[in-house]
Amino acid sequence: MKDRIRPFYLAVFFLFAGMTMPVAGELAHGFVYLRDVVPDIRQDMRYASRNNFMRKRLPGYRAAECVLTEVAAKALGRVQNAAVEAGYSLVVFDCYRPQSAVDAMVAWVRTGGGTDPAYFPKVTQDRLIDQGYIGAKSSHARGSTVDVALDVLAGVDDLSRPFAACTRRDRDTGDFGTPFDCFDPASQTSSQAVPRRAQALRRTLVKLMQRGKFQNYPGEWWHFTLQGEPFPNRSFDFPIERR
Repeated sequence: MKDRIRPFYLAVFFLFAGMTMPVAGELAHGFVYLRDVVPDIRQDMRYASRNNFMRKRLPGYRAAECVLTEVAAKALGRVQNAAVEAGYSLVVFDCYRPQSAVDAMVAWVRTGGGTDPAYFPKVTQDRLIDQGYIGAKSSHARGSTVDVALDVLAGVDDLSRPFAACTRRDRDTGDFGTPFDCFDPASQTSSQAVPRRAQALRRTLVKLMQRGKFQNYPGEWWHFTLQGEPFPNRSFDFPIERR
């Protein structure tokens, strides 16, 4: 009997305290689910799975959903429209990243370790922060940064060539020369270590993202931040949950 009555008293407590009951999937003000704004962008949310350099789901990623500030999501929608017209479609790997996930990455680096041919073939784990591949502060925690690639819609893209670095490749995307989260100099946007076709695809991605006012981080061909983002000096830590 007590268990049946308890929810009623909790609801009364929140009502008289001037509070609202927490709702699963509720976002911070100004944030949206990308799926609600641009449903045709494919989501391959790596940190909500074990398919990432830490080989485990990261804190705060309770669902494989791309969450962004509303202005960033709408801007990405304009990029998607331009991409489809050009024969491509966007694929997102990471969007808003809770600060708890950023902290987990930093703590993981500090545990030490060697190289990983799939993700960091030339730099040891304990040097990933020093080399600039992982930071204690991430623009992703501000909600207007996205990691993105292109899926080729017009014709068939040849994925038979081996990547220039990292012993893996991203499925159902064009050949960018390195996969997402390949911590290697070959992942620098303007790297000439990758095949010319990959260089050209990187330039295409940059041009498309620029149409939506997204600026590329030169160290990673996949990393873009919205210019004039609404929360330039604030990091968030609310969890990503399923709606």
